[in-house]
Amino acid sequence: MEFMDKKLEDIVVTLPFADGTSMDCGVFSYFEVNGKKYFALLPLKGEKELDYSASFMLYEVEEDEEHNPVVMYIEDDEEYAIAAQCFSEQMSKNS
Repeated sequence: MEFMDKKLEDIVVTLPFADGTSMDCGVFSYFEVNGKKYFALLPLKGEKELDYSASFMLYEVEEDEEHNPVVMYIEDDEEYAIAAQCFSEQMSKNS
């Protein structure tokens, strides 16, 4: 699967935290709901290996002017619930 001509397994997202730390994540899945695009992220173990023992994190994603993905925290609870439901249904279809 690809996002804007980039293979998902090649995308690394660095999530910054309020305490000044950060976490590198890989993209497990990309999906669209109601015209918005989302990534399901997992922390990385090493450079590219997804940590499947961790919980999925859902983020809205857009493309910047250089065609790189930019993730945004989903602040609206209803939007998050809709994205989570879609992701859950996608996971059910793939299992």
